[in-house]
Amino acid sequence: MNITFANLTKKYGNKTVFEDFTQTLEINGILIVKGASGKGKTTLMKTIAGLEDYSGEISVPTDKISFMFQEDRLIPFISVLKNVEAVSDADTAKKILCELELESEFNSPPLSLSGGMRRRAALARALAYPSKLVILDEPFKGLDEKLKKKCIEIIKRESKSRDFLIVTHESVDEFIPDAKTFIL
Repeated sequence: MNITFANLTKKYGNKTVFEDFTQTLEINGILIVKGASGKGKTTLMKTIAGLEDYSGEISVPTDKISFMFQEDRLIPFISVLKNVEAVSDADTAKKILCELELESEFNSPPLSLSGGMRRRAALARALAYPSKLVILDEPFKGLDEKLKKKCIEIIKRESKSRDFLIVTHESVDEFIPDAKTFIL
């Protein structure tokens, strides 16, 4: 999948994040997006997903996009399982939550979970949605090495049938050696 930006301009008041940004991102599985803090990585991902206003053109060859935000954004008054079922079916939700070692938390409200558990629940929701493109913004934040590796293995498996854009400050090159990297 190629995502093309032509003369993308994005401003927040007087602050210009992008001005006449023209670039093609070739994903083909997994593309890691890196850059210094404040460079616009999250803003770029939100424009791809149609969550930000901008001027210029963006060509995304699908409208089936799943997004995991930097913040977990789980619905606080329903269970972890119901959060994932909100974008998928019960079987898929249970399967992915089990893979992410959250089977004992199916009925727990998100606020009762640790930060790492909430990250995995948010990842489960993003993965459960049947999208062609999955955007993950800092998905490994707060995870120990073992859980990070487990999440990466699931993402690698899923990348055989859909594309992933992953914004991260984490070092993942050793776990995903064949992923391309785009520096913003």
